[in-house]
Amino acid sequence: MLVKDIMQKSLLTLSPESTIREAARLMKRENVGCVLITNGQKLSGVLTDRDITCWLTEGDNPDTTKVASVMRREVITATPSTDVFEASKIMSNYRVHRLPIVENSNLCGIITTSDLALVLKEEVDNFFHVEEAYHHV
Repeated sequence: MLVKDIMQKSLLTLSPESTIREAARLMKRENVGCVLITNGQKLSGVLTDRDITCWLTEGDNPDTTKVASVMRREVITATPSTDVFEASKIMSNYRVHRLPIVENSNLCGIITTSDLALVLKEEVDNFFHVEEAYHHV
């Protein structure tokens, strides 16, 4: 199974010029812990609720601080043709919970650990079903 088969295509994005308050409000409204920062279709960075929490300790103004100054610019990504097991290894190795999907430098989706958990559970269930059927023959 490939990443393109499970990736979420409905994405929450903001521009690098958005403020931290705008990002926090979007995350709260949509009940998510991450927003993708884009210039058009190009992925510029990722901002997580943890990034905002750590930033808060500096005491800067969330109404004037731009997302660009807080976001992570070094983003681990995969392509739509990445195998889901390879994507799970990437996420584990880099300790990320969200993996943006990029094709030809354009953002086209995202997968999360929750997305992978559903697929992996299904694969394990299928394996045990086959094993059970094999032993009953």
